[in-house]
Amino acid sequence: MDNLTSKMAALVNGHATPPETTITPPGAPGRPYIISSQDGEIIYIPLSKSATRLLVTGAETDNAFAIVGSGGSQGDPIGFHYHRAAHDIFLCLRGHINVWADAQCRTLSAGDFASVPPGTVHQYQILGPHSEMVGLIVPGGWEEFFRFIGEPYQGPMWPMHDEREFFDVLLPRLKQAAETFDMVPCPQKESFGPQAWSGEENVLPGKLEPYFLKSGTGPAYEFGGTVCRPVCTTRESAGRFSLGSIESSKLFHSAGIFAKPGQTVRFDKVHHAFYVDTGSVMFHLDGTAPTKLSAGEMLYVPKGTAFRFETVSRFSKMYAFASGDGLVEVFCRLGREHKTSVLPEKAEKCDVGALEAVGPEYAFTVW
Repeated sequence: MDNLTSKMAALVNGHATPPETTITPPGAPGRPYIISSQDGEIIYIPLSKSATRLLVTGAETDNAFAIVGSGGSQGDPIGFHYHRAAHDIFLCLRGHINVWADAQCRTLSAGDFASVPPGTVHQYQILGPHSEMVGLIVPGGWEEFFRFIGEPYQGPMWPMHDEREFFDVLLPRLKQAAETFDMVPCPQKESFGPQAWSGEENVLPGKLEPYFLKSGTGPAYEFGGTVCRPVCTTRESAGRFSLGSIESSKLFHSAGIFAKPGQTVRFDKVHHAFYVDTGSVMFHLDGTAPTKLSAGEMLYVPKGTAFRFETVSRFSKMYAFASGDGLVEVFCRLGREHKTSVLPEKAEKCDVGALEAVGPEYAFTVW
């Protein structure tokens, strides 16, 4: 894309300046922004020893999804419940978290994943002195539940001491929330402990059902030196969203899909959010000045926004969320199967023509 076209694209899409960096979601659709995973609208749920951080809400995504980060210290399980329509996912980023899904429970470590579709009786428990996870909630808007039962919090992490009584401060809110939100408590379900990983948690089921996925296992696809590891595709979400990790190196930029200067992709129907887990990644949106994301930062890219990125560290890993068939699905379609847990030693130049050819199928344009 030449400079004139780039500038015109920026004006048409309304992003003539780089995306804003904010500490809370902007609360309006159509605006890209950068937010730290330590920021967001921070909510403390009484007695929980944790903080819930709203990073992307339904207001930004037209209720397509919400992204919620959580950090905390060892506490009790939150209580069994299920959702009639909402699909939850749990991606552990640090420490350990127990996740129950129907008759199964696993202890998640960094990079481990759990998918909890509608109708699945589930709960989670934060373990250890400091654990972190990020969750995707589909549809967006359900995050209002946290606002309803919780309290705004301005401290650096979360309270460790709360002398209030559960029956006074939290139970009344939970009872009312169960009548207002898509949450059905299941107090009759008997508790049970986590089970050992069986070694079979290394495949995607290919359909809508609860499952666990161990970090570094599962399918992987390499395209131009970039390795994509899907953890949930539209097959596992009934078409509602996709999520996967994208790993690359600055050594492989000349072989990747954005090797051509100024080339971007624009998805017309799906929103994306990119969370950098390791290293640094440079993003360009609609021809604007480059924006560098480092570990712990998230970029929200609404549909209709052209973007490109390149790794600027020796190794980078980021998670890509999309409200449907997004970039992760494209990498899965075009890439060749990758057998190891690390990047290839060398990268073969990708076929940009193949990328352009699948554009109509996935509703994106290569600029």
